[in-house]
Formats: sequence, structure tokens, C-alpha cells
Amino acid sequence: MTRSRDIAHIRKLCGLPLPAPALAQALLPALRGLVASHSGGVFWVDDRGEMANLYAERLLAPDAMATYYEKHYATAREGFAAAFRRRALAADPVSFHTFSAEERDSAYFQDVLRALDAYHVLYGMLHRGGRAFAQLSLYRGAADRPFDAADADVLRPLLRYLVVGLGRTTVAADADDASVVVEEALGIVTLEGARISAPERWQSLLRLLAVGEVSPRAAHGEGAAIDHYLRATCAELVAAEAARRPAELLRTTPWGRFFLRGFRLADAQGRPTAQFALLIRRQEPKSVAMVKGTGASDLSPQQREVALLLAQGLTNREIADRLGLTLNTAGYHVKQVYARLDVNDRNAVAAELLRMAQHSAR
Repeated sequence: MTRSRDIAHIRKLCGLPLPAPALAQALLPALRGLVASHSGGVFWVDDRGEMANLYAERLLAPDAMATYYEKHYATAREGFAAAFRRRALAADPVSFHTFSAEERDSAYFQDVLRALDAYHVLYGMLHRGGRAFAQLSLYRGAADRPFDAADADVLRPLLRYLVVGLGRTTVAADADDASVVVEEALGIVTLEGARISAPERWQSLLRLLAVGEVSPRAAHGEGAAIDHYLRATCAELVAAEAARRPAELLRTTPWGRFFLRGFRLADAQGRPTAQFALLIRRQEPKSVAMVKGTGASDLSPQQREVALLLAQGLTNREIADRLGLTLNTAGYHVKQVYARLDVNDRNAVAAELLRMAQHSAR
């Protein structure tokens, strides 16, 4: 029963009208709930099989990615495009690999995979219109067990949903889909945009803000693009502060919506310094948070569908029509949702799903 609920959760996520890069951030944790792994990544390719964009939960820094591109990306043995095409042509779209002792001694493994603790990989190829357009990779570390046929069996039927969600390029904006904060980090910068100190997560969020696509071949320019973005952002925040407006910005990117706020730091005597504490918050549509909330619940797949429609304010009749149920059956499911979530009305369903989504993210 747990697996069927998890599969329904992934199917629902993939059905949301989100661009693929934004969806990947919500989808990978859900996939890792079904196939145990410490992290994952999605690699989109162009018509030649060359990597065009990627999202990974553990991502090489721009300088390390540039080194990977120079030394390993296009080599005959380790080149990404050749390996991608080989897996894309295989009869089975799912495969797995454990790096041998000899492979672990290679420069490629030492430069790239060791830093990511990627000793075991499970691959899922995503095909559309007769062409593989993306690759899903899930990773296990040196201390973990290798992937096996049972893991491949879990992933294989999910690919049809992933093709829909991760193959989506553009979507119509939904002005009514409010955003909720899903993660935030704080860094210290000068007013001119020079970084003083910041945690790794802040650096990652800044990277997503500054670059529309992440790929090895663009890695050489990423550092300069990020620095330029930070300087321009700080200039806007300083100008807002000088005009006595809130030093805050809202940015929408292919990776999602971000909120930035600068807090001027003071010295020991309370005098303003030339430094900002720069807060970056990543937001996601409320619809995504609602689906995550149902995924964190013990509702059945049918009850999850009903809960999401209740959260949207639909009546029992509208729920029955939407799901092809009788009015009595819809009413029964509504009562079950209320009981399981311990709420009494539709507004409370939405609030409880958001609470569960936020709790599960901690």
C-alpha cells in the first residue's frame, strides 16, 4: 500500500503544470522515497545527445564542472554523449552500475564521482517521440549497497510519468497559484556584491538565480555570471534602501520563484557597515506544496485526489463530477479525508496539507 501511495504521489507531481527544471526539485526527493539513494540528478540533452541543462541535488561547483568538461566530458571512453547514446539505444531504459576498483582509480572518478559520493548509479532514460531527451540518475555512496534488479523494477514503471513531467518545457502561468517558502539561506556580502561568507546551500540558490541553465559546457562562464548577478542585485538593494523602500526583490526563473532581502549589518556601536546579510528564499507554487502534503499523509490514492480538490474549494458535487464518482461516494471520501486529517472544513484541509508539507521538508 505504501508503494502505491508513493507512485500516486509521483504521478500527481508530474501532472502539475510546472516547467521541468522547477519540477525536478520536488520530484527527486519523492523518487528517492521509493528507490533509496542519497541524491539524484536529471540531465536534459539536445538533438545530438549533448548535455543542455541539468539539475542535481549534489552539484559540482562551477570550477569543478569546468574541469570535468575540459578533461572528461568529450573523451572517447568517458564522454557523456557517447554513454548517453549507448544507454538510450538499449532495449531496457533502466540500468545500474557499480564502479569497479579499477574505475575508482581513474581520473574521471576521482575528479567527479568521488566528490559526489557516487559509487553506485541507477539510470532511467526518458524517451519521447522516438528520441531520448533526458536521463535520470540516482546515486548511492561507498557505504551503501549497490543498486540491483529490484530497484530497476521499481523505477521502470515510473518512467511514463517522468516523461510527461520532465519533458515539459513551457507552461501557462497561474496567477492564482500562490507560492510558499520551501527553503532559505543567509549569506554575508559587501554592498558591492563581494561574497564574505555563505553556506553551501546559499551558494546553490544564488547559482540557480543567476543562470537559466546549468551545463558543463557553460561552466566556464558561470562564475562571472554569478558575480555579475550578485553585483547587480546588491546595487538594486542599495538603491531601494536609499529610497527608503524595503530592500527586497522577487525573481521568477526556470528554477522557480525566489525572494531576496538585504539586511544592512551594524558594527558594535550600532553604526551601519558596508555589508548586507542577504537572505535568499526559494518558493514553490502552493499546488506543489499541497501535493507534497498529501504525500506526507496516510491518505489512500483516492483520498489524496479528494483532499486536493477539497483544498481548491470544490463542492462534493464538483468532486464527484471531476473524479467520475457518485455523489454519495464522493461524500463518503470527503468524510474520510476530514477524519484522517482531523479537520472539519475545506479551508482546514488546505491549511493541514501545507503544514504537513512543511513538516516533511524539515
